[in-house]
Amino acid sequence: MVIDPAVIAGWRAAAASIDAQSTIARLHDEIAAEVRVQRPLCVSSGRCCGFEAHGHQLYLTGLETAWTWSRLARRPSASEVDAALAAGTCPFLSGGCSVHAVRPPGCRIYFCDRDPAGWQSALAERCHHEIRSLHDRLGAPYRYAEWRSLLAAFAAAEAAS
Repeated sequence: MVIDPAVIAGWRAAAASIDAQSTIARLHDEIAAEVRVQRPLCVSSGRCCGFEAHGHQLYLTGLETAWTWSRLARRPSASEVDAALAAGTCPFLSGGCSVHAVRPPGCRIYFCDRDPAGWQSALAERCHHEIRSLHDRLGAPYRYAEWRSLLAAFAAAEAAS
């Protein structure tokens, strides 16, 4: 996925705003509270981050990616993201989640535990609506895409600068 570096710079600036900081922190707190209430069972211990093996993908917005990107102690190169794509995994899966503290909302919400009450889907929709509204408030272009493709675009933009 090719994304104009100016768009990525805009997402990064928006993610640094007080509004983005407080909104995303609040969402993370709300997700944690709901997880404590629901007490889902984690039966895979991070193996779900082998996306293709588990039959799912992680989608998020440019702003969420920028927020996470800004907090990474070590950012992946485009070739590292490509290697993760080829392997069918998250580039941060290394003996567990290497970015657990700054993982995006989709990672915080997803559990492979059966969800007969639909709480995960409802929470994901509510959080996505809030993130979409945040994009609008901040005038940040909205793009919803697969996690690794967004990371590759961020890595390419950083390498080019």
